[in-house]
Amino acid sequence: MAEVVDVRDDKGNFIKMKKYDGRYYVTNFIGNVKDHLAAIDAMSVRDDDTFILTYPKSGTHWVYTIVSMLRTKEIIYRGSPMFLDYSDVETLDKLPSPRVFATHMTFDFLPKQVKEGKGKVVAIFRNPKDVFTSLQIFSMKWDTAYMETIIKITWESLYELFMDGRIFYGSWFDYMQSWDKVRREHKGNNIQYLIYEDMKQDLMLHVRKLDSFLGTSSDTEFLETVTDKCTFRNMAEKATKNFTPSEQWKKHTNNKTLPIYRKGEIGDWKNYFTVAQNEHFDKVYMERMKNSTFTFRFEG
Repeated sequence: MAEVVDVRDDKGNFIKMKKYDGRYYVTNFIGNVKDHLAAIDAMSVRDDDTFILTYPKSGTHWVYTIVSMLRTKEIIYRGSPMFLDYSDVETLDKLPSPRVFATHMTFDFLPKQVKEGKGKVVAIFRNPKDVFTSLQIFSMKWDTAYMETIIKITWESLYELFMDGRIFYGSWFDYMQSWDKVRREHKGNNIQYLIYEDMKQDLMLHVRKLDSFLGTSSDTEFLETVTDKCTFRNMAEKATKNFTPSEQWKKHTNNKTLPIYRKGEIGDWKNYFTVAQNEHFDKVYMERMKNSTFTFRFEG
């Protein structure tokens, strides 16, 4: 069963997480983890279900908004997706189609039917320096009273824990290696791989790619509208004001808005990393990613 632990650095800074079977999860992961993972595995999947998979701070809400517009044919900002991680399966089963889910878990934790080829999976990946930068700044958006129950950490401490993999959802490098394995072994054609930096460079191309992958057959005018509404500038200015009824963001954030979208820039990490951290990161990256099928751009 899962236990709630404080993962600490040598200065006493900590992140409060659930730990189960050697993996770390956020504290609001459903139940004792074990039973919820079993329920997800057995979950009934519909043909038009879409599962968005990301490591935290890699474009989850951005892609969710695009996919939701394509699936529903409605130009609406819908706040946050229903996460497999934080929603019981009974609730998920009652949602009307088309359902668009998200998770920060890896492919091997999806429902068995998805792994057998049913439904659609959209996986998006982002360069890890910007992931880490976004993660640290995101943690500062929680109001003080609530944040004390979730996270208390400095940039330097979070960097240490991030590089060690002692962080919710574990090591970014392990996450990517699990996807390399999926690329080699998965026989289905129900996964669309996206790179965050490529989407920033040509969003229209990727909206078209998603439309084709999902089989939503949108006309050019609609795709252009989706692209315009989902530029990162529009998302940051407009989508931050939209919440789903069950969301706690508005209650627990400093400015009472959806704390997801910030700059979305490629290479913003350069404004935060020290020279020593950057050199250390590059060394670890070269070693851990030397055999990977994924490549990333670290500058715009």
